[in-house]
Amino acid sequence: MQEFIQQEMARLQEEFRLFNERGSYVTVYNEDNGKPLFRDIADSFLVTRVAPQFDSQGKVTHTDFWLLWKVVGYDQGFQHSHTIKVVRWWRDGGDWAEMDLVDDVGRRHHIELIEPTCEVAYAADWNRWQTYRRENAKMFEEIDAGILAEHVAIAEGWS
Repeated sequence: MQEFIQQEMARLQEEFRLFNERGSYVTVYNEDNGKPLFRDIADSFLVTRVAPQFDSQGKVTHTDFWLLWKVVGYDQGFQHSHTIKVVRWWRDGGDWAEMDLVDDVGRRHHIELIEPTCEVAYAADWNRWQTYRRENAKMFEEIDAGILAEHVAIAEGWS
């Protein structure tokens, strides 16, 4: 089972590769009325835990997973790092530039790659952030280690 979990974590993490490499933004929608709650440029997505779900015969039916996603500017405080339990996700028509996630309380997290030619301001913000992170790599090593430890503990303690 441990090997399955590690393979599934790697497979799921690969789904976020382009979003992490090229920049994206996330819009979170209210579970009750479908209205947007907020939109932010994402720094990165990291799968921190995987929990296979089984049918009555013991066969895996799907996998819930916990996702840490950080917002550009997460060095400014804990409120810019989020862990969610993803209970459902999809890409419309296999679209590689968008993904939708539903968390365990029903909120939808819509992720889209930044399109530099159409979303010039988002692309500029993303590029400035990447430069800032590179120029402050030592500081971000420490910040990232602390956030990861905290959010892995959150995911592992979540039922």
